[in-house]
Amino acid sequence: MDRVVDQLRELVPALAFLLAGVPLAALLDRLGFFESVANLVVGRSTRGTPVAALWALAAATTVVLNLDTTIVLLTPLYLRLARRTGTDEVAAAVIPLVLAGLASSVLPVSNLTTLIAAEHYDLGTSNVMAHLGVPSIAAVTVGWLAYRRRHPARLPVVAPGPVDRRALRWGGAVVAGLLVGFVLGPAVGIDAWMVALTADVVLIALTRGVPWREVPLATAVLVAAVAAVVAATVPIGAADWLAEHGDGAAIGATSLAAAAAAGAVNNLPALLASLGTTTRIGWAGWAWLLGVNAGAVLVPTGALANLLWLRIMGAEGAPVTWSRYVVAVVPIALPGFLAAILVLIAHHAVGVGP
Repeated sequence: MDRVVDQLRELVPALAFLLAGVPLAALLDRLGFFESVANLVVGRSTRGTPVAALWALAAATTVVLNLDTTIVLLTPLYLRLARRTGTDEVAAAVIPLVLAGLASSVLPVSNLTTLIAAEHYDLGTSNVMAHLGVPSIAAVTVGWLAYRRRHPARLPVVAPGPVDRRALRWGGAVVAGLLVGFVLGPAVGIDAWMVALTADVVLIALTRGVPWREVPLATAVLVAAVAAVVAATVPIGAADWLAEHGDGAAIGATSLAAAAAAGAVNNLPALLASLGTTTRIGWAGWAWLLGVNAGAVLVPTGALANLLWLRIMGAEGAPVTWSRYVVAVVPIALPGFLAAILVLIAHHAVGVGP
């Protein structure tokens, strides 16, 4: 029971952000912020909005802030851009989802799983970047090439739409506060979920409504229950073999196994179960971390960010079935994930330190 409690305690910040994040997106949308930003973006484009810029923005947001921020702030915006330009809604909204996975291994702050691993193994930012930075760049690049083969490179030019200056002013102030809080908050003990909850309160006052139906309580309870089961059933030390260095084939197999584990039980329980009793990370440990980060996007249950995306899409009137999710994501994310694995194997081959 002590282990179950410990793992649930590790999950609290992520689950709290999930509960605060969906209402946050809904409240910003109710304010009219995303619609106004979308109209402003397409109205200023004379040649059509370049999708590569949207891809780069999602990648940068994930790296510098975190994957949940990418989902909450960019999914509704990209969905509005698609509606405004008459293009495929899922094709546009899938960009932040895919980048939330492929770009989330560059820095410890990019993903809660990496933060937990960094604390457990006493890893610095430079250590994480040295091992997973280049694989992540490869994943983002190859993912873009795969996306470009399936979808247009520019959104069509459309006539300018109305821009609500009040929504831009207040929504922009809230978003600016969010970004500052996400970046500086951890240094003073303020978690991301606290920042999001504060923004929720401000937006509730502005919109004069509480989006109770958007709070994903059932999803949070389900994830917590799965984590509890994993903690109770996986023996302590079962994953200590991850401290071993391994060869190229073992690195590839471990990353794929980690992605499968994340898909089965969610990436946070999969990561927590892998930490074991050792505080030494080997090549297999890096491979596992890459798998639970970049590989978790392949199926809806792989990460809380995926579930957050599904809830936001449903709240925005664009529900995505699990089969549609797989069809939209796998042809883009899988090549990127495999590219990241190959680069990690190459790191091992040329002797980058474990």
